[in-house]
Amino acid sequence: MTQNIQKRFYHAELQELRDHLLLMATLAIESVSNTIQALESFDMDTAERVIRDDDQLDELEIRIDAEATRYISLRAPVASDVRLVMVAMKASHELERIGDEATGIAKRVMRLVGESRFGGTGRIKEMCALVLAQVRDAVRCLIDQDAPRAAGIPMRDKQIDEMHKEHHILFSDRIMDDPTKAGSLIELIFISKALERIGDHATNIAEEIVFLYQAEDIRHTDRVKRS
Repeated sequence: MTQNIQKRFYHAELQELRDHLLLMATLAIESVSNTIQALESFDMDTAERVIRDDDQLDELEIRIDAEATRYISLRAPVASDVRLVMVAMKASHELERIGDEATGIAKRVMRLVGESRFGGTGRIKEMCALVLAQVRDAVRCLIDQDAPRAAGIPMRDKQIDEMHKEHHILFSDRIMDDPTKAGSLIELIFISKALERIGDHATNIAEEIVFLYQAEDIRHTDRVKRS
């Protein structure tokens, strides 16, 4: 009887860890979605909300780390539970970094509000759509425990990387052509880089999902290497 109670207690602890991770994932998606909305419409109110809400992601990362450390220290978990706890800690870090990158974009949007001299944003809007889809898909794979689908996410990241390279060249050339636009164009370069980093973090989450549900480390393997 006591053993059954302990099992239920351990299961409840793991479920709480999962719940906090999924809440964090939901908030990260919302942060990326809102910062993209702010970027596309130069909406200062939405940008301010992204910055303000980032504290929630920071707090959840700390909470998940504490819960995971306590569980490993006190419960002597089996191998599958150890993988879950390790992935939860790693994924929470990636989600927190996604929130940080989204916040950084929001701050740059606020600096761009009112600017009209930089003459276009390249393929930033297209890049935003790809990044948001990648984050959403990584989180969906986490919820659905869909390792096969998660394994395909890293290869999609190449397109985002290529767009950032294009933006770096495009905006750098514009700076050379007209240095008076340098301030705004530099902001766009950093925004593009932040979007590229969000894609990287989503990819890292996908790789952790494969590790969790297939016990396979696909990082740095030939089939998922990114350019």
